[in-house]
Amino acid sequence: MRILLNRSSGLALATASLIAIPGQASAQDAAPAAAPSANENIIVVTARGREENLDDVPLAISAFSEEDIGRLGLQGLDDVARFTPGFSFESFSGGFALPTIRGQAQSRVTALETNVSTFYDGIYIPRAWAVDVGTANLERIEIVKGPQSARYGRNAFAGAINYIPKKAEITGDISGEIEGTAGSDDRFDIGGFVNFSVNEWFALAGSYNYSSFDGSWENAHPFNDLGLDKGTNGNIGGWENSSLTVSAIVEPAPGFTLEASYANSDIKNEARASRYFSDNGGGGILDPNDITATDRGLRAITNCGALRGTAPNQFFPLVCGDFPAPADTALVDPRSYGTFANTGIFRFSATYEISDAITISYLFGNINGDVDIGTSGEPDPINCGTLVAGRCNFQVTPVGDIDYDSHEVRLAFKAGNSISGAIGGFYSEGVDRNTFTSVNLAPITSATNFIPLAGNSTAAQSDPANGILNILLANEQTDTEVKAVFGELLWTSGDGMTRIGAEGRYSETEITGTDIRRSITLTDTFKEFTPRVTIERDLNPDVMAYASAARGAKAGGFNPTATRVEDRTFDPEFNWTYEFGLKGSVANGRVNFNVAAYYTDWTDIQINAPNDLNNPNSASITKNLGNAEIYGIELAASVFLTDNLTVDATFSHTEGEYSDGTTDFRFARGSAFGFGPPCDDVICPINGDISGNKIERTTPTQASGGIQYDGDFGSNEFFARVDASWQASFFGDSANLSVIPERFLVNAAAGITFNETLSVRLWARNLLDKKYVSNAFAVLLPFGNTYGTFYGERRTFGLTAKVDF
Repeated sequence: MRILLNRSSGLALATASLIAIPGQASAQDAAPAAAPSANENIIVVTARGREENLDDVPLAISAFSEEDIGRLGLQGLDDVARFTPGFSFESFSGGFALPTIRGQAQSRVTALETNVSTFYDGIYIPRAWAVDVGTANLERIEIVKGPQSARYGRNAFAGAINYIPKKAEITGDISGEIEGTAGSDDRFDIGGFVNFSVNEWFALAGSYNYSSFDGSWENAHPFNDLGLDKGTNGNIGGWENSSLTVSAIVEPAPGFTLEASYANSDIKNEARASRYFSDNGGGGILDPNDITATDRGLRAITNCGALRGTAPNQFFPLVCGDFPAPADTALVDPRSYGTFANTGIFRFSATYEISDAITISYLFGNINGDVDIGTSGEPDPINCGTLVAGRCNFQVTPVGDIDYDSHEVRLAFKAGNSISGAIGGFYSEGVDRNTFTSVNLAPITSATNFIPLAGNSTAAQSDPANGILNILLANEQTDTEVKAVFGELLWTSGDGMTRIGAEGRYSETEITGTDIRRSITLTDTFKEFTPRVTIERDLNPDVMAYASAARGAKAGGFNPTATRVEDRTFDPEFNWTYEFGLKGSVANGRVNFNVAAYYTDWTDIQINAPNDLNNPNSASITKNLGNAEIYGIELAASVFLTDNLTVDATFSHTEGEYSDGTTDFRFARGSAFGFGPPCDDVICPINGDISGNKIERTTPTQASGGIQYDGDFGSNEFFARVDASWQASFFGDSANLSVIPERFLVNAAAGITFNETLSVRLWARNLLDKKYVSNAFAVLLPFGNTYGTFYGERRTFGLTAKVDF
């Protein structure tokens, strides 16, 4: 049995408790204990491919155990971000989910590759629509900050997310749990996990989880509940998701272990509550003062930039200042069905401990899945007409599938007490298929007179007679082959107090991109070397200092529509990050802390640009158009005030700024309708220069704090916890014009455990019912600009019960 100190955001929470291990009592059912001594502060993480004490890892890691997930009310990565310094997460109601670490927000929301790599039980998740797997059946979530390309490889540019699921474990008995939740807005969850282990060499486990929710935002659309199989019914932001896992472990001989597992998730997430703004540059010119017209009022919110049109019908193309706060309701076309996705992950591993000094392991993974996402960006979802007069526009993308295999062989070794390390090789190949269709349908006029979006999702042909205008914007396939070799070496001084480590990875990534519409195929191989060097020093048995330098790399790609040959390939992005940190505990384990300061030099940033700047109608392509510098600090601490009462807190501040010569040409593009660029050389440069601007869509400052009480309720155990999180306002675009306002959120939970078997927890999320804009993006095109804002979840509450056996 491992006794672990549970930590929120990588730091100790209020109680020392048993991490939920299959076959043992749940962490929520463990009896509270006195504050531990320093040598009990053990948190096991696997961020470096092996089990280690968190305090011994010279990385900035935030780890959330199963108990943290329940008590903090974590449902997905947006919740994890609230309690993780230096980490944020954006979900744009579709397939473009963007985790951001330490201010390295990618400018291209629709990019195929992201700046943070995500792994489920060691298997890489290659696409953004699949990275937010939820929290069901997880033993732990790890957020590893700083470039991890040397260890993880592809696209661990700013860091990595590790999901560690509960799996089969050899315990010699049969154990498990059943958990259910009932809550507001028709929230209903049911699930369970069972582990069969009746001998000392084999175990089999399985889980199933189901969750449904109507959404916390009322939809103001007059036909908000059409009973669509694929659509947003009733409230906005609901879901109906399920997942199952099967795993097995066998130890046929001492030191020889085989594991196999399969996890499948079926996701049906409705479109999120949102609001869009448009300058209507491509259609009838709008009077910006006409904000009372219900069918066009939202378009008049754009309030700055170069004045366009002729009097009196003039308008501004850009948004300056705070995005408007949400109203009491939101408005979404119910045909906007959100995300339908199914993902399967198969994993097989074999480990053989040849001796105490040599271990060899093999890991195979396959991830496959299909996705169908349909959302609407209409400022006026009732009357529509943003792109096509008399039509409601839907962006149906990504629609397609993925299938990736990976193989890794690793040899770990020790040479006495001073030298240890590992060498290995990695190979992966896979295919990604995707279509992007702009679907334009007639507005809904009655509950029986409308054209559903489902059934038109991937259609490339129009049917004007039936009110359907479809435009196939993309039909593409990406084949990826990765070959890599890696190694690491760690030297430890004779007294064990100093350690110097070096690791590196050399990879060759061959990408073949096929534009099926144009019968164009492009192939290139990107070669990258990503080293990392670390120095560690134990200041005393409980406190460690470390310094590191690491290089991160993010894959390049193709522009099949580029007219110039030299623009058909864009290069990888790189960064060098230098970090210094302190971590450990003082006061005999009552005060735990992590501190990290860092500087990042980011080069060759991939930014959207017109194919031909002299032709405003030319398609957008991707170019390497600039650099940025980022520096910041992260703090996290927890304090045992008494044996029953603790507080914990996190804080981070990041300064990210584009370097001289960086250009975002979206602000320099004119319109096909005779208008010039949206900038006017007053509020922003007409040439698109963003030098010195802050990096968009990432908050510079965030903080969280919690207080927790653990005690007895009669003969049973009781806890109560309140959490608060705050983040500062931040810019929604690279010109630093639009602003996403600050927000302050509160969660609360209280629970009781009966006889170490039945636990009941009452919880509330967003307790103060804060209505806020969680994230936003800008689409700046020659024929008109559109801004999309997305809302955070309203107040929800519920009761969760769990039985362990």
